[in-house]
Amino acid sequence: MREVPRGRRDRDRHRGARAGELIHASAGAALLVVGRRVRQTRLGTHLGSVAHAVLHHAPCPVAVVPHG
Repeated sequence: MREVPRGRRDRDRHRGARAGELIHASAGAALLVVGRRVRQTRLGTHLGSVAHAVLHHAPCPVAVVPHG
């Protein structure tokens, strides 16, 4: 298991948090980690709307990890 660098880490889970709230909360963060549900369609795996918006608008790097 890799060690996570020391620093400010918020591990709060917010169910139903909108992208705007996450983007605002990530101001000044070194990294924003968001989860995603795996959605398989005939066109492949898709991101949800919140993960998509955060990836494009967050002021810091974003890691999207699958739930499970």
